[in-house]
This record gives sequence, C-alpha cells and structure tokens, in this order.
Amino acid sequence: MQRSLSNNALLWLKACTRKLVYQLSKLLPRNPNKAVFGSYKELFSDNSKYLYKHWQQQAFIRCIWISGNQDVIKQLNGNKQEAYYRWSLLGIYHALTAKYYFYNSYIGDINQWLAGGAIKINLWHGSPMKKIEFDIDNGPMAEVFNPQGRLAQFKQSMLAHQQHVKPDLMLSPSPLIDTLFCSAFRLEASQLQRSGNPRTDYYRTETNQQRSSQQKQAHSKELAALRQQIQSKQYQQVILYAPSWRDSYQGDNPYRNAFDWQALSLHIQQHNQLFLLRLHPNEAALAKQFSHYPNIINISTMGDVYGLLGNVDLLITDYSSLFIDVLPLNIPVSFYLFDKVHYQQNCRSMYGYANSMPNIGPESLSFKELLTQLQPASINQLTTQYKEPYLAVSKMYWGESTTSSFKVLEDWIKSRH
Repeated sequence: MQRSLSNNALLWLKACTRKLVYQLSKLLPRNPNKAVFGSYKELFSDNSKYLYKHWQQQAFIRCIWISGNQDVIKQLNGNKQEAYYRWSLLGIYHALTAKYYFYNSYIGDINQWLAGGAIKINLWHGSPMKKIEFDIDNGPMAEVFNPQGRLAQFKQSMLAHQQHVKPDLMLSPSPLIDTLFCSAFRLEASQLQRSGNPRTDYYRTETNQQRSSQQKQAHSKELAALRQQIQSKQYQQVILYAPSWRDSYQGDNPYRNAFDWQALSLHIQQHNQLFLLRLHPNEAALAKQFSHYPNIINISTMGDVYGLLGNVDLLITDYSSLFIDVLPLNIPVSFYLFDKVHYQQNCRSMYGYANSMPNIGPESLSFKELLTQLQPASINQLTTQYKEPYLAVSKMYWGESTTSSFKVLEDWIKSRH
C-alpha cells in the first residue's frame, strides 16, 4: 500500500514537473535554421528518417536526430550524420533551441519536456483504417484520449502529456485523410498540407540514378545484407507479413496459433519463396520464437521496411495501413484476419469508410485458407484479378496529387521566414 502511494506521488510529481518545464521551454529563442527529428521506440525509422536523410543530402536545413538509443546515435555518427542522445548536454541544447520538431508519433519521439515554443510537424506513421487518437472510442487507448468525467480528463492531460499536444502541421495526400486527421488530431483544415509521405517519396520522386544512390545510403548493414540475400538466392517470390498492433492482447502471443509455422516453412521452401515477418514495433519481441524456421526471416526489429518494398511480391496484412503505402507500387495485397471477431470486439473500432471499402485482395480467416493463397500461381493472378478495385482504393487514399512531401515542407518553411 505504501509503495503504491509512493509510486503515485512520484508519478504526479514527474507529470507536474514536466508541464512546468514544457511551459518554461517556450521562453527560449529558437533557431529557424535548425530542425530536430525523432521516431517511436527510439528507432531510426519511418517518415522522419527519410525527411532527415533527404534534407541532409540536400543541405536544406540543419538536421539533428535525437534518440534515447545510444546504438542509433553511434550508427548515425559513424555515418557522419549529426545525432545526439536525448539527455546529453548537446541533446538538451538542440531540443531547446531548434525551431522545428519533426516526429512520427508524439513529441516524445524527440523530447516531450523541452518542445514548448517549437513548431511541431507530426509526420505520423500511417493512414488510418482503425480509429486513431481522439477518435478512439473503445479498447484500452480510449481511456487515454476519451476519458469519462472531468477528473479522468484532467488526469490524462497530465499523465499523457505528449498525447495532448497538438501538432502545428500534418501532411495529407487526399480529402479522405484530411477529414480523418482533422477529427483525430483536432486540427483545422489550414493545418494540413497536401502531399505524399517522405518514406514513400524518398524512393519514387528521384531519378533512377539518384534513387539507387539514396538507397545505398539509407540501408543499414542489416537491410543491405537482406537485400543481397534476396538477390543472390533468386527466390521465386518474396512475401512480407506485416500485421497491425493488437492492443487488446495482454501477455498472450496471438501469432503462435494463427500459423502452423512448420507447415508454412515447408510450403515456402517447396516453392522457393521467402517469408519476411514484420510485427508491429510494440509486438516485435513476439516474433523471436518464429525466426528459426527455414525461409522465414524475422525483420521486426528493423527500423522500417520501405527499403525492401521494391523486392516484395505480396504483402499480407490485416488492419495495418502499410497496405496503403504499397498501393502506388502496385504490390498485390492479401488480408489475413485470423482473429476478426476478437479484433472487432476488443480492439479499436474501424472508421466507417473502411467497412465499406471494396476488396483489393483476398481475405483469409484461417491458416488453411491463407496457405491456399500463397500458391505462386495464385499470387501471380492477384494484380489482374483485383485491378479495378485496387486502382479505386489507391485514388481514394492518394488522390490526384503527386506533390513531393519534400517540396511541400520546404516551401512551407520558406514561407515562414
């Protein structure tokens, strides 16, 4: 009992101190020629990674990566890229004096204590099918974003500080995403800019020669080794499995019974296929027990998958918005909904449009059904079979605009100087 009271007291002391420091950080002058970047789970990944790399290459603005992961800092410093540990003197200094914060989830990707007064650009990490942020009305996260009662609301505003800090700007590729982001993040339409995302623009907006050079620079040693393996083994097909985060599971591993891993391994060996397993960063630890099977490679701890998409012949997912990112690349998609009933009842609810969206790929409810879909001939037929709905959904998400996110952000920053 005493320990519980002591822990609660420390929690509230930290929350109050954080609020105070955040407000005080608004008083310091910030350098308009300096931007700090960060990502969730202390990774070097996603939209902020590719914007950081692009602007470093173009020398548009001083770019500094901030992380709580010393290994990430060492890796970037080793590549002669500017990066600092979050609570080092230089990490604190740059978090306090940079005018721009670019992040993938929340300001805590960089430093949620010291972000007051900075211009905050949330690049986000997906296009929502599941309800996000302040639209969440069920599941565990509803208590954070939509607590019931004034006391609960005050508690969450203090304890979930960074979730309640609005961004100044977000990127949106289409009118559909405009509506979702304005609702979920409580934004005005003027706080959105029409463009693609840095993580996809990085590989498809440059010439082939530039893109090849950028890919070499973007790849970690792990990713480069995997790409080399894929090329040298000459697999008939490369299959990427990237499911969404199941935020309702507590302690259990839902993927253990979702697959017969031995049967899957035998199948893909027989057909000279490679199965890349990419669980959500919040579930990455669950993938370790499946990584010893032949032709199955666990890439769940890799920063992101965007450098690999050019090698992928099929994406298997469920409710993950990764399928939206592959639409412009014309990669076939298969949906494996092994826990559909549980997910609908216990996890975050879906946006209305998602329930009426045309099917852009086959849907499997059991492993037996999925295995049938993994026949090489079945995969080869998907592009033709789902061509019309695939194009329709691509247009719905991505709209008509092909404006580069890099140019949009550069023009927006220039307009503020």
